[in-house]
This record gives sequence, C-alpha cells and structure tokens, in this order.
Amino acid sequence: MDVRTIHKLSPTKCKIIERLFIYRSLTPYQVFFLLDPDNIPLTYPHFSWELLNLSKMRSTWNQLAQMQKTGIIQVAAKLSNDTKVLTLSEEGLSIAYSLLDIPEIEGYRNTGWNNQHGYFPYELYRAPKERLQKHHNLGIDFNVLMELLSLKHNFTYDFIDNRYASVEFSSVDENTKIETKKIFRPDGEFIIRPNGTDKEFHCWVEFDMGTEKGKLLYEKFSKYNQYLSYISQGVERDSLATSIPSTIFFVTTARQSIWSRWQNIQRNYLNTIENWSTFINLYVGNIESLESLVLSFINEGDLFKNKLNLNLRPLLNDQAYIGQPKPSKNLTNASSLSSFCYLYGNEMKILGWEPYFTVTRLKSNEHQVFLYVKFDEYETGGICKAIDFASKFETIESMKRINAIEVIPVLLYSDKKPHSLDFIGCDQKVKFDSIFKKYLWHNVSENKWFDKNGNHIQTHPLNLFLVD
Repeated sequence: MDVRTIHKLSPTKCKIIERLFIYRSLTPYQVFFLLDPDNIPLTYPHFSWELLNLSKMRSTWNQLAQMQKTGIIQVAAKLSNDTKVLTLSEEGLSIAYSLLDIPEIEGYRNTGWNNQHGYFPYELYRAPKERLQKHHNLGIDFNVLMELLSLKHNFTYDFIDNRYASVEFSSVDENTKIETKKIFRPDGEFIIRPNGTDKEFHCWVEFDMGTEKGKLLYEKFSKYNQYLSYISQGVERDSLATSIPSTIFFVTTARQSIWSRWQNIQRNYLNTIENWSTFINLYVGNIESLESLVLSFINEGDLFKNKLNLNLRPLLNDQAYIGQPKPSKNLTNASSLSSFCYLYGNEMKILGWEPYFTVTRLKSNEHQVFLYVKFDEYETGGICKAIDFASKFETIESMKRINAIEVIPVLLYSDKKPHSLDFIGCDQKVKFDSIFKKYLWHNVSENKWFDKNGNHIQTHPLNLFLVD
C-alpha cells in the first residue's frame, strides 16, 4: 500500500515532509513560506501578521499540529522568542525516504542538486543541537529570502547544505611532509541561473555568527586553499572554473558593525588564500544586503562592462585626453566594447583572468594603465586582481611595449560607495598600500568619478595623475 494512503498524507503534508527533509528543521513560519514562496512578504526576514495570508497560515498550522499528533514531526527546540522549531521524527524520516524514492542504503549520497537527494541515517539528519539553532536558522532565512528573490528577479535557485558540500581530501604538511586526511566543510553551496540566459552564479556559503575570531578564520581559509590546491592537481584552471564555485559568500549577522567584521575576514582571507585570490571572490554581506549581491551578479555584464563602456567613450574622445583606445565617435552600440584595451590571448592565459583597461600617455611617452575592477560593497575579487596585475605588469610583453610605468586601479561600484581600502593586519600591507597609493572610485550607475578620499572629480579623471 502507498505510504500516502497508510499515513493519510494530503499533498500539503507530503510537501511539508519534503521541506523538513531538505532543511532538517524549520519554524512554522518557515514551513509556511517554503510551501509557497508567493506567501513570503517582500520585507522578509522582517514581517508582521498583517502582511500574511492568515487563512492559508491557519491551514498550515492545523496540518502541522495533526502531523505532530501522529508522530511524523516533533519539536526539536525553541528559539529565544518561544517559537517552536520542527523536525521529522525517525518515523517521519523513513516516510520521507519512501515519498522521495530514496533507497535506504548506507553510503547512497547523490549530489543534492536538482532534488537528487541522498540517504542519511537519523543521526546525521536530526536537527542541529539547540546551541547551533541560531546558526541553522540564519541558513534557513537565507534560503527563504533566496526563494523570494528568485520570483522577484526571475532566476532559478538551487542549494545544498554541508552534508552534500563536504569533501574529504588529502593534504601534505609543509613542515613534517606527512600526508593527512582532512574534511573540507563549507556550510553549503548555491547556484543562481537567470532565466533566459546561460549564466550561472555558483557560490560556497558560510553562515557567520561573528564567533569565529582571527585564528579560526585563518584556519577556515587555509582549508579552502588546501582543498583548491588538492582538486587542481593536474587540472587546468579553465576546466576547473566550470565545476567549482567562483565565490565564497560570508553571510554575517553583523549589521551596524559589518565594516569591522569585514576587516577581520578580509585580512585572514588575503593572508591565506595565496594564488587563488583572483580565482575565488570573497563577498561579505548580511541578509539585508543579499538582494544587492544577487543584482550585482545578474547585472554585472550590463552594468560593469556595457555601462562603463559608454561612460568612458566621451572621456576617451576628449581632445584633452591622449591615450588608448580611441573609439569611433560614430560607434553607439553599447555591446561593442571598444572603450577598453586588452592583453593578448597568450598573456591572459598566463595571467589567469581577463583584465580590461585604458592607458594614458605621459609627456615622456610613458603610459599609466587605468585598470577597471569591480568593488561593489565588501568583496575581494577586484582588489586581488588589481594587486595581481600591478605585481606582474612589468613582465607582460605588451605592457613593456607601451612603456607602462604604473597601474592605477579604478574601483567600480553601482550603488553605495564602499569604505576606503584598509589593509590593517595583512601580511603584505606595505606592498598592498603601495599598489593602492593612487586609485579612483567610479559610480557606474551615476557616471560619477571620485578620488581615493571620496572627493568628486570635476576634471578629466583619466588625466588626474598627469602631474604628480
């Protein structure tokens, strides 16, 4: 007899079991929102009763009460506001395996992606202990909000937790030369795919309660470095890029103090990640800034390349500007990225990423290289690419040919200007400070330019450093 018939499971109850199976434990509100993302208030995770469909919510509450009475679900914990946290009982987990056609075979893991669920014994499935509930709840709020944003901004969203994202690997200790087994255990991974495009945004995610201080953060990012080095053995980075995340997203509970938290996370990342810094972007944000991150990715091509391309064109065609490139005044197609110089293909392959830049000629026939990198709020990718290019440009043949003497980073952002750069606590602080001795800010959305101190530039920005 079918498990639905045996346990008198309605379609809604089946879906509740599926959601509790995927997320391990949920509050009644989270169950309600994940049953139908259309019910999620636009202000989530902040909401009040009047924003909710009360009749639908009461129906969900009743079904949860019935399932608790029959022993399919149970209370795992209570939050500080006395809200119950619900989970499947051992019997409920067995029902979930039957509903989802998952063989109850030890070691049947699967990938977790696209509803390809695996088998986990109850000891591994059971809800996190009460002391870890805040951490777990932050992860659930993250997923609920992503479901809302997927509707709002027309993308598909998929997520796996650390049961699927964890990987065992080998690492050789530099001092003892002894090989040891280690576990790479991020809190999860997610993938965003904007509908109607072939774009994909693949991230590792870490839910940060602010309890990990310097040493623990250092060890965490060292583990990332070791794991990336392990999986890249004998593999070209181009092929590796299609199979692993390109970003680590730190979701922190910090609100007012996010800048100080960012400083601690950033310096430990830069001190440990080594040559992966241009390959893996680190982004630090909170639930409130999650939508900005999503939009920053979805709009990256249009905003940070096409819009910048248009912003630069009149500057490059200005008679006061002597440099390259010189795009045609008749060229109006924004998709024609004529406002940038590029390296040769073999040079880009050696560098490992694609820089785009303009060059300003000095009276001595030397050139300043203005390198355009994205720095939208708290992220490392653009900073690390500027450091990488500034460290290597003197060895690049095309840079030698134009007699390039310095690299001036242009930090691109789309909304609120980030804090000024600060490398306090970084092992290579002196080097980083020298690279960013000169740099500009550019608000791509409003086409405004600022110097490193945040002063609005009224003159031609690419001529700003002609006289030092």
